[in-house]
Amino acid sequence: MTPLQIAVLIGLFIVVLKFVASLFGYGNTRLLNNLVTVILSIFVTFEIVKLVQAFAIRFGVA
Repeated sequence: MTPLQIAVLIGLFIVVLKFVASLFGYGNTRLLNNLVTVILSIFVTFEIVKLVQAFAIRFGVA
């Protein structure tokens, strides 16, 4: 596994951990909230960059 794949799996594990903790009433912890916010922010940023790249390729900007 590459380091990027390991990082993605760790991020997925943290998000699932937050979900499970929320189911049992322990999801409102500062550490989990901050980690999930950072992980989801990175994911959204990555997707926006990929979308812009796709538009650039489609319309011949790049």
